[in-house]
Amino acid sequence: MFWMFMTALWVVMLLAPLALLVALLPSGRDCPRCGGETLLLRHRMLGAVRRFMGRRWCTACGWEGMMRYSHRHPAPVLELAEVRDEADDDAVWRGEQGGTVF
Repeated sequence: MFWMFMTALWVVMLLAPLALLVALLPSGRDCPRCGGETLLLRHRMLGAVRRFMGRRWCTACGWEGMMRYSHRHPAPVLELAEVRDEADDDAVWRGEQGGTVF
């Protein structure tokens, strides 16, 4: 039992820095240096981890490095539109529009 605990502790001590390294990689498709668009570079050795991270190259500044894939979908852009009901334009409580105030 003791040796199983020591083996599990040893495995956790080896995998924790790797997990932290992957978590600290920049994510998305934008360059972390200049914000430009990056292109995916295919590498045979990274085939097993291609789902989680990949090697990318920036077309604007020439940065090349590892980036984490973000599996989040971008939030939709919301537009605010003012809705005005034309029937309420001559309301009594709107004194600045020329209505009569009692």
